[in-house]
Amino acid sequence: MAVQVMSQKSTRLIFAGLLLVVVLNISFFFYEKSRSGEFEVSLEKLVSAVPGTGSSVGEDLSALVKIKKAVYRPYYDDRNNGLLVVSRLEGAVWDEKDAQTLKIREMFARQEKEEFTIFEIAPYEGESIEPSDAKTDTEKEDLSETKKNEKNPIVAYADFQTTFISFFDEIMKHLDDCKPSVRGINTDEHYRKALEEDKFPHTKNGKMPTYGGHLREQYKNEPVRTYEYLKYFFRLSDDEVRSLKSAHEKYLQNMKTAAPENLLKYGAKHGYMQGNGIIYLGGGKYNQLVLTSISVLRYLGSVMPVEVLIPKKKDFDIDLCNTILPKLNAKCKVIEDFVPASVMLKIGGFQLKNVALLVSSFQNVLYLDADNIPIKNPDILFVNEPFKSSRMVMWPDLWRRLTSPLYYDIAGITVDKAYQVRNSYFPGDGRGKSLDPFLISYHDLKGAIPEALSETGQMMIDKEKHFSTLILSMYYNFYGPDYYYPLFSQGAAGEGDKETFIAARINSSFPTTKWAKFGPMGKNNKREYFGMGQYDPIVDYVQSTAENRHSTPLKEYATDQLDSSKDNYDFHFYKLHSLMFLHANWPKFYVAEMFDRNSFGRGPKDAENKRRRLYSDYMLKETGDFDIELHIMRHIELWACDTRILLTEVPEPDTEGRKKICTEVAAQIDFLIGG
Repeated sequence: MAVQVMSQKSTRLIFAGLLLVVVLNISFFFYEKSRSGEFEVSLEKLVSAVPGTGSSVGEDLSALVKIKKAVYRPYYDDRNNGLLVVSRLEGAVWDEKDAQTLKIREMFARQEKEEFTIFEIAPYEGESIEPSDAKTDTEKEDLSETKKNEKNPIVAYADFQTTFISFFDEIMKHLDDCKPSVRGINTDEHYRKALEEDKFPHTKNGKMPTYGGHLREQYKNEPVRTYEYLKYFFRLSDDEVRSLKSAHEKYLQNMKTAAPENLLKYGAKHGYMQGNGIIYLGGGKYNQLVLTSISVLRYLGSVMPVEVLIPKKKDFDIDLCNTILPKLNAKCKVIEDFVPASVMLKIGGFQLKNVALLVSSFQNVLYLDADNIPIKNPDILFVNEPFKSSRMVMWPDLWRRLTSPLYYDIAGITVDKAYQVRNSYFPGDGRGKSLDPFLISYHDLKGAIPEALSETGQMMIDKEKHFSTLILSMYYNFYGPDYYYPLFSQGAAGEGDKETFIAARINSSFPTTKWAKFGPMGKNNKREYFGMGQYDPIVDYVQSTAENRHSTPLKEYATDQLDSSKDNYDFHFYKLHSLMFLHANWPKFYVAEMFDRNSFGRGPKDAENKRRRLYSDYMLKETGDFDIELHIMRHIELWACDTRILLTEVPEPDTEGRKKICTEVAAQIDFLIGG
């Protein structure tokens, strides 16, 4: 009995002790909470008391207080050359032992001693709703009431399509009304005077030569594109200039500068002009290229929704659009469902990209050509500079600009011939500076389009902010072959739609990212062109804002493309660089053409029938551990050999043609692994 009483007393004592501990902990929690509140108030007082500070400093200090909630991930690491770029996600739930975060925090402590700079960027975490977009209870009730009165989804989508067709019909009527009154100017006779005067070197038709034209090479014999030089080749009469100028002014006066409200209203429920996304222009034989690119894109970790714009219903591949793409968070959208039939008859290849951008669902778009393959996950581009501020990013082409000064006169754009705003020549090259502005590149002057031609195999655009850019570029593309393409390119290499977007938005941000040409070694010890690498604009932007980030160029350049004594192939504008895209456009990865016909001599086998890397070992040097060529082959094997998918211009499964393709792909993979 005594033992039982003692046991009950012990139990009561233990319970009382535990209760006391709980009370003390609760009291301590509220005390610490009040102390924390006092600390935040005192922090704000401290910030406001410091001369020259404001809320921005307060926000920075608050961020330091909350630093334990930040999760870090490496994005670009070249500390040997003084730069580490990391992504930082605030407010994330993370393990205190998160290895990458702890490692990067240690680097913050060592950066001054080890002499490297850490630059923070934002990660891409998918779509998020800002607090201001949250619906109130009243709004929820209104939405519920609206839902009761909603149309049948099929009818609602038909209304959206009808509205879009009407919108496009209006654009086309305005285009028709603003056609220049003179006949087409894209003729040899407009170069005849240059041929007769023979003042500058020219082609046999009097057109401007490109000199191999590769901007990176800086050939000594390549003339500076001065005002006098650019206006020399392509000539227009006064009547032609007046006609083009009048038509251009008329178009601008009544041009749509924003998407119509009724289009946004009907399109809202179908995701039109909403969110971020990646789009491709596919259809027919291009679908096999698109599938390879999307397959690599998803392998790299991209979660961005994808749309494949198909020009016509006849280009629709059922297996791809209904079975494969939905599993990859992608879908097909047929352009002719949203564009009047009469307009589709007028649209050619150069106009399709423009139309695809307008028809695509997303507000913020990364456009990729079907033959463009990502090397890094591009999702992060949407939430960082330079896109974050400019809302439009374009990448450069191989050549220097050839745009005629006549274009600026026709478009009503003032170019200040006495004001140089940039230097398109590398440091130390005397051609980039002169006291006489008529001796420097015309496109280094204020008001002119930047010197490098643009390459639209990839481009980013906020369609809401730059809606007028898309509508004006429609004009340039619709009348491009007859009128505007010769003004932009003067008959030289690369004539087409690629200059229309930057011309329509001259004041857009043109990143200083550079290209690289990839291919096997050819004649004169020069690289052949098999594909173009385009660089990460984030890494370039980081360096554009820092000091001493430019590479040291050659002291002397090659005379021309035949001069094998000097090579500027390895030169990069910035010390550090990171490839983002491979524009695999010559040859393209059409599987039957590449693996059955060796891309007519430009495929995986050389002239002696020996296997080779398409982009040489230099690509491996640029991409490090990521062998993009090997990954392309593996992803082709994945869809062409491991599935029974039917695609346009791809031999059917189990046929000899398909088997031969798979045999060649497997052999090339073995070569790349063993080579």
